[in-house]
Amino acid sequence: MPRPLVAALVCGSPHRNHDFDFARLRLAQALYDAHGIRTDCYNDYEESADLLGVDLLVSYTSQVPVSEKASAAIRRFLDRGGRWFALHATNSVAGNQAMPSILGTRFISHPKYMTFPVKVTRQEEPLLQGIRDFDVSDELYCIEDVTRDLDVLLHANWGGEAFGGIHFEEADRPILYRRAVGDGGVLYLALGHANRPYDKPFPHLPDQLDHRGPWDLPMFQELVKRGVEWAAQRRPF
Repeated sequence: MPRPLVAALVCGSPHRNHDFDFARLRLAQALYDAHGIRTDCYNDYEESADLLGVDLLVSYTSQVPVSEKASAAIRRFLDRGGRWFALHATNSVAGNQAMPSILGTRFISHPKYMTFPVKVTRQEEPLLQGIRDFDVSDELYCIEDVTRDLDVLLHANWGGEAFGGIHFEEADRPILYRRAVGDGGVLYLALGHANRPYDKPFPHLPDQLDHRGPWDLPMFQELVKRGVEWAAQRRPF
């Protein structure tokens, strides 16, 4: 019997601004359903140590401080051929400068939770075979491209006012992109918000509406499934 793959699932934040318990369950289930994968769960990148013996990395984090040691371990993991499937606020990295250069982007802000159309950018892309344009209720992330080498696969067109009083000009916003790093790479999916009423960035804020975001949307579930398969190197780069 072949050796099972080992996945490191990093899901958490020092700020309870998402329903990390829900996301952790769903991502762990996706890894389990992929078969032949053992999953170790961590709250942050420090706990995941040096990633030695890890075959694939999956993350759903937000504003997690990342030390130079942990950043270097992720870079070595990718350099040697590992793949990282990163979701939603993973690129919100609490001032760390190394992580955006690895991920390729940095989170800036988002408008209010809303429904918006997602468009397929690369119709010929094998990873997106059978994926069509779809509408989703989520946070539309406005992210900064810091490396200028993103292979954008899905996008959403939007412009307007976002949190923090930031105005964004109308433009195509990356929703799913791929980026080569060393002999491995990153697949980033901007979708995936979820929160319970009490999951909020600051305790003094009023409770929010309960949002499950796109997690029950079949198209999103398929993207997560394919992201796990890609990270496990069961799909071509």
